[in-house]
Amino acid sequence: MLEEPKKLIKMLTIQTATNTKNKVRHIISSVERLDELVVVTDNELVTNGKMIYIENQKIRNALDWHDTEPPYLFSEIQFSPANLLAFVFYKLGNHQRAFEYISEHDELYRPLLIATNLQFGYEISQEMYDEVFQKSVHNACVLQHYGILQNRSTLSQLKNLYQKALSNAENDEVKIFTAKHYTNLLLDSNACKEAENVIRSLEGKAISDEAKNALNVQLASALMAQLGVPYHESTLDIIKTLFEKSIAFYESKNLKVNAGLLLIDASEIANFQSDFIGSKEFITKAIRYFKEENITEFLGEAMLRKATLLYTWSKNGSPQYYKPAINAFQDTLKVFKRDTHPQKFADIHHNLALIYSEIPVVSEEKPIWTAFCASSFKEALQFYTKENYPYEYAMASHNYATALMNFPKAKMHNNLDKAAQLFEEALTVRTVEKYPFERALTLLNQLELGWLTHNEDSSEERKKYEQMHKIIKEIKTLVTDKNLIRQANNHLEQLEQLKTVL
Repeated sequence: MLEEPKKLIKMLTIQTATNTKNKVRHIISSVERLDELVVVTDNELVTNGKMIYIENQKIRNALDWHDTEPPYLFSEIQFSPANLLAFVFYKLGNHQRAFEYISEHDELYRPLLIATNLQFGYEISQEMYDEVFQKSVHNACVLQHYGILQNRSTLSQLKNLYQKALSNAENDEVKIFTAKHYTNLLLDSNACKEAENVIRSLEGKAISDEAKNALNVQLASALMAQLGVPYHESTLDIIKTLFEKSIAFYESKNLKVNAGLLLIDASEIANFQSDFIGSKEFITKAIRYFKEENITEFLGEAMLRKATLLYTWSKNGSPQYYKPAINAFQDTLKVFKRDTHPQKFADIHHNLALIYSEIPVVSEEKPIWTAFCASSFKEALQFYTKENYPYEYAMASHNYATALMNFPKAKMHNNLDKAAQLFEEALTVRTVEKYPFERALTLLNQLELGWLTHNEDSSEERKKYEQMHKIIKEIKTLVTDKNLIRQANNHLEQLEQLKTVL
């Protein structure tokens, strides 16, 4: 016989022994409507909410594997109405109310104060840090990693501190909880192989399903961060399997936001595997979850990922995806607006401009698409100024110039002259010293432009010939890339043929 699924709880759950359940319920009921947010039970429930345990007249906090509060470890505290209510309100996020039940002399006061300062970004005093360090190396790591301190450890010192916390962990569950945050530090500092080694050293030690899932997520993240072209199919399969396990785990607990974030990564892995249908399914589900949970920022990121995927596919032999990509990018502009997310707004318009310049259309429709293209490039360049974002400015200028070379002839101005000006602007940033490869790309496109522009007389032709010859010579000093050198040599051959005519 199949067992009835255990109920999923979306609130704070207090799990206690049968003989104290009624007492705990009475304490919770003493505060008006608090019992609407707190479930008291003597049965083990599957929950996606926060947990408190009461055992042997002690209150114990459950480890927060889902990043809903600071990863601060509280020691067991004596069970009393005041301690329980203070801790309940802390867990529910009402910190001000929590401190109404305890005073500075109570054992819970200092830990609660430090955890609250950590959560809200208030400064952690040296006295607080020293006090924490004496009692818990894990908490010292957490304060150094996530807190605001005057005397911060260096990365090397913090790594050593985390390693000490792992060695001193009271059990495997706590060790993996510490390792979760240690590997976050390593991944953020691009020490991805180190993170992988830490995770693999703990495999087989996980006790709870939450701990096992944490290891799966961290290992998938570490492996994904180390990916490079060409991708190894076996590694992609491992990452995909890990993500699918963790997505299923979060879905089983109705943790849609957590699942959605992993679905975005799973979509990228599927794309690397050329599984376009699977990639689209992953990202579509992520978008649905974020909509259901009304998480606007994550929804925008997922929509942007979908748009980028569609654009990638359209450029790789599937032109039918150009218009869906346009629609997807336009949808993201409803989230990432100019006044709230100016940089993302500019990036989206840059992508739209590229699509408008590349989409295959009949000649009658070309003017309207080029107008869209020019408008989007101008939006991008309005944010990416030469002074504040020189690299992005040069990239957008280069791409706009390249697009102008394929625009239909304009009545009011010369598109090719405009393209020449933009290429020159890009080259002021793409210098020999800073960006030789990017400079070579711009110079190659300048050569293409040279064949399109008109010469007034033979002296102009001779001048352009010498300029193009000079450009080819410079390209060969900038790069060793065989493809770019081949393109430069093709231009040289054409010039040599032209030389006899000149």
